[in-house]
Amino acid sequence: MQRIMLMLALTVSIAAPAEGIAQDALKSDHVLSFAVGWRVNEPSPQNVLQLGTVSRCGTAWCMEFEEFPGKDNLPRTPLSYRHEMDAPYGNGRCTNERLTTIQGVIRRDVPALLLDDEHGFALRAGIYEYTWERDPSPAGGFVLVKARDTGSDVLFEQPLGFAYESEGQTRRQIRANDLSGYFDGQQAHKDMLMGVMDDWSEKQSSFDFRKFISSSNQSLLKFNQLARPEVVRQYNKLIWVHHSVLVPQTSSGRLNYILHEYGHDFNANGCFDEFGHNKLLLPVLHGDLISALVYIEYTPDKRDGVPMISVGRYFRKQ
Repeated sequence: MQRIMLMLALTVSIAAPAEGIAQDALKSDHVLSFAVGWRVNEPSPQNVLQLGTVSRCGTAWCMEFEEFPGKDNLPRTPLSYRHEMDAPYGNGRCTNERLTTIQGVIRRDVPALLLDDEHGFALRAGIYEYTWERDPSPAGGFVLVKARDTGSDVLFEQPLGFAYESEGQTRRQIRANDLSGYFDGQQAHKDMLMGVMDDWSEKQSSFDFRKFISSSNQSLLKFNQLARPEVVRQYNKLIWVHHSVLVPQTSSGRLNYILHEYGHDFNANGCFDEFGHNKLLLPVLHGDLISALVYIEYTPDKRDGVPMISVGRYFRKQ
């Protein structure tokens, strides 16, 4: 993954003139959708994730975001929908669990200031300041190169994030067929075996929505696949992985997530009754297509109290 660590000397004034707004980086009728993560060491080390948007509110800019602190090891919240795992084994006597999601702390209508820069732009909202740089790779969009708390001179450690400019279709209802297609991707990850102080594990990823089919509920998509060969060898039996994708059920608000929950059938009973991994994705819209998605992944871990986390993006392959 291309990471350009650019340390900028940035002086921001809330009373900056209108011409300082990043007009070239973000059009006034568009929305910036972003996913970010970093580590803070005070008062104790923890990883923090954010997923949010920046958009016009009258003549100014406002940010709406949801923050997911790692120290809280946030629990899952069950939804009314159930997984529909269709494994080619099992006795049919088990019951699929309900889909779950993770709920952080939502901040709305936070006044934001954007300042243009030759490499990208700076964003200041509430106590946070972010420095974004244009990504010249085929993925496009922006990458986070620096973040800090404006009340402190200490930079956040391990800053990482992705952002895209999206058409501001607040009343646009996301449909299942909007996702049809193959997406390349990038992910920064801290799995269940990693601690707070570990570096991100960065890798390429992909998402092929063409493999998903509709469930009995048209808002829910599903897909099953055999686990990786090393997992099958480890457990010495066929183990399948189930994926559920739930498209948003409302068109109100900016934080209109697509939910993705997936996991292994380790007990090999043919049902999704062992909780898996939870992903929240924000779609990036251009015309009639979802051109990209930014996301965070947050899976609580009762063993050591340190959740598994990811920050990533998918972008439609042309």
